[in-house]
Amino acid sequence: MAEAFPVGPAVLGYLLLEGEAHGYELLSRFHRDLGRIWRVAPSQLYSALAILERHGFIQGTKEPQENRPPRIRYTLTEKGKEEFWKWALAPVPRLRLLRTEFLPKLFFLTKLAPERVPEVLRTQRETLLSLKAKVEAEEPADPFQEMLRVFRLSQLDAGLRWIAEILEKEGVG
Repeated sequence: MAEAFPVGPAVLGYLLLEGEAHGYELLSRFHRDLGRIWRVAPSQLYSALAILERHGFIQGTKEPQENRPPRIRYTLTEKGKEEFWKWALAPVPRLRLLRTEFLPKLFFLTKLAPERVPEVLRTQRETLLSLKAKVEAEEPADPFQEMLRVFRLSQLDAGLRWIAEILEKEGVG
C-alpha cells in the first residue's frame, strides 16, 4: 500500500488515532499535522478512501445531512488496523522516502506507540547503512555518475546523522 505520499496508510493512522471521521475531517487532520511534510488534495484523499474501502481496510456509513447529500463517515476495520501497523513499523526502502513516508510514520508512532520509535529508527538506520554500502560499492562510468554517487552518499550520511541525533536525544542510541 506504500505510495510516494502515503495517503492511504495515514488515513488508517488517523482513524486509529482519532476515531471515525468523514472526508473533510480527515483532510483537516492532514493539513493540521502533516501539512509541513506534504499537501493532500481532496481528490487524492477521496481516491484513497475509495481504495481503502474496496480493500476492506475501512468501512463507510452514510450519514444524512439536512438539505445536503449524505456524507460518508469512515471507521477502521480490524484488517485496516493490521495494515496500518504493518506499514508503520516497516523501514522505507529508499532515501527519498525519508521525508514523505518515514516522517508520517514517526508522527503516528510518537502518538500511538512511542515505545516502538527507537526500534523503528534503528531498523531504518540499518536500511540506510545497507543502501550506503551499495552506493559506496558502485563504480561510476563517468564524472557525472561519480557526482551523483557522492550526492547520494552525502544524503545518506545526513539521514544517518539525523537518526543518530534522535536516538541520542531519546537516550536509546
